[in-house]
Amino acid sequence: MKQLLLLLTALSLYACQEPSKQVANTPESDGKLIEQVMQDINPKDQALIFRRTTLIVRDIDKSLALYRDAMGMEIIYDQVIKRPHPFKEGVQQSVRLIFLKALDKFQGVLGLVDYHFGEEDKAMIPIRKEGFVPQNVVLLFNSNELDTRFEQIKNVPDIEIISEPKLTQYPSYNGKDTLKVVVSKFYDPDGFIVEFNKLLSDL
Repeated sequence: MKQLLLLLTALSLYACQEPSKQVANTPESDGKLIEQVMQDINPKDQALIFRRTTLIVRDIDKSLALYRDAMGMEIIYDQVIKRPHPFKEGVQQSVRLIFLKALDKFQGVLGLVDYHFGEEDKAMIPIRKEGFVPQNVVLLFNSNELDTRFEQIKNVPDIEIISEPKLTQYPSYNGKDTLKVVVSKFYDPDGFIVEFNKLLSDL
């Protein structure tokens, strides 16, 4: 509730500005306004926040080629953590942990962790591309740059396209109207299912 009140207050103040001082209403300006409001919110004051989804990956550089370079996410944390190797006595292990943001740096963050970072003899577990079955997850992104970004995604190594962008219609939140979404689906380098969509209707 506090988040909503802060956001509504910021939008109200923006609307009351003189037209000469207002910035053109674009997705970029909307994103900056929301991010500015979110910076004033202390996560410790919230009862529950769905903060981050973390993927355990085989090769973190391949993952970055998708999520950072092709899809446009921004790295906000990148550290190599040293710890005793869990299976090799007296050996130190390097674990690389990266957080990427789309809009907000605290909520909706994507984590990537490579538990065998820098090891030549990485333990390579077979990639399972089982589709939409129980225990699998679907990472869903919305983008108004789907047309250009999807072409970049298709050129990322080890990407497998499930379906090209196509118009899909869903029941709306109120159950009366229709939501129109351009939906694309693919497997990332580790076999995680990703939907990269463009929302055409207002929620």
